[in-house]
Amino acid sequence: MKVINYLRKLNRKRNHKTHELKRRVKLYSVAKKIEDKRNQQLDAKDVKKILFPFVDLGIGDAVCHTGIWAKLKDAGYTIQIIAEENKRHFFEKLSCIDELHIVDMNNIQALEKINTDLVISIYSWMKRKETFNTLLLSKINYKYAISFGGWLTKPYNITIPLQKDFHITDPQKKILELLGINANKFRYMLPELSEHDSFIDDYLRPVNSEEKIVVINPFASVDERSLTLEQLDKLVENLSKTPNIKIFIIGEKLKIQKIKINNKNVSICLFDSLWHAVSLIKKADLTISVDTAIVHISSALQTKLIGIYYTVFLDHNETLKGNIIFSPHGENHKQIIFDKRKYAIDIDAISEAAISYLDEPLSA
Repeated sequence: MKVINYLRKLNRKRNHKTHELKRRVKLYSVAKKIEDKRNQQLDAKDVKKILFPFVDLGIGDAVCHTGIWAKLKDAGYTIQIIAEENKRHFFEKLSCIDELHIVDMNNIQALEKINTDLVISIYSWMKRKETFNTLLLSKINYKYAISFGGWLTKPYNITIPLQKDFHITDPQKKILELLGINANKFRYMLPELSEHDSFIDDYLRPVNSEEKIVVINPFASVDERSLTLEQLDKLVENLSKTPNIKIFIIGEKLKIQKIKINNKNVSICLFDSLWHAVSLIKKADLTISVDTAIVHISSALQTKLIGIYYTVFLDHNETLKGNIIFSPHGENHKQIIFDKRKYAIDIDAISEAAISYLDEPLSA
C-alpha cells in the first residue's frame, strides 16, 4: 500500500509539472503580443484611471479588495473592474466602483477594448488567475501595469515579489504606498442598502431585546470545508443550551433548504438576496461561518465573528496557506483552524468559543 501511495504521489507531481509547463508556454505565447513594460518607470502623475481584472473569484475575494478601491476612489482615481456576469449584482452596488466591464471568460475576444492608465493584477500569484489576467491584458490599452507574485514579468512595469505568510491586504497596502496614498485605517466596506435593512428589521421583529442573535453559515462553496448536517445539529444543540439565544442559519437557498431542525429558537433563512444576509449579519451579536465570503462580510461590518478554517494549501504550494492569506481582517473575530488530515473538527470547541465570545465586549 505504501508503494502504491508513493507512486500516486509521484504521478500527481508529474501531472502538476506538466500542467505548469503547458501554462507557461501559453502565457509566453500571449505575452509575445503584448508590449514589454519592464523598463518603463511608473509615473503616478500620469494615472487617472485604474483597472482591476477580477475574474474567476468569489464575493469574499471582492469584499477583501473594497478597502483599496475605496482608498483609491477617495484619492480621486476612477476605478474600473472587469468581472463576470454572476458578480454584477455585487459590483453594481459598490459606490467605490466607477466602471464595470462584464466579460465572458469563455469568449474573451468578444470583450471590447478597454482604455485605462494603470492595470493592477493582485492575483498573479495564483496560476489560473495569472493566465486569465494575461489574456485580459491583450484586450486593454494601458500605460502601466503592476503584478503581485506572478511568474510572468514582461507586460508589467512593476512586479511585487511574493512574501512569506502574507495576508491578502498586504499587496494592496504596498500598491497604495507606491501611489503615495496612506494605507492606515485600511478596512473593508459594503454599501448601505436601506431597503434590505428594513426587510431584516421586520424579519427580526419577534426577537426581543434580551435575546442575542447568532448567525450560522454552515456550508462553504466546497463540501470539504462545510459542516455536515450532523455537525450542524450538534452545534445548534450546544448553543441552544444557553438562554436567550436566537439562531439564524444562512447560506445558499438550495443548500440550506434541506436542513431539518425542530427547534423554536432556530430559523432557516431562505433569503432571495445576499444583501438580506448582509443586513442580518449587521444586526447579529455573533456570526459563525465556514465560508470566507461571510467571514469577510462580517469583517467589513465589524461584527463579532468565529471563522472556522481548515489547513489548506493553495495551488498545491505549501507556502500559500489559505488560512493565513484569507484570514479575517479587523478586530472582532476569532479564527479556529482545523487540519482535517490529522484530526476531526471539534464542534464542542466551536460551541464553547462562541458562547464565551458572546459575553466579551465589542472592539471599537
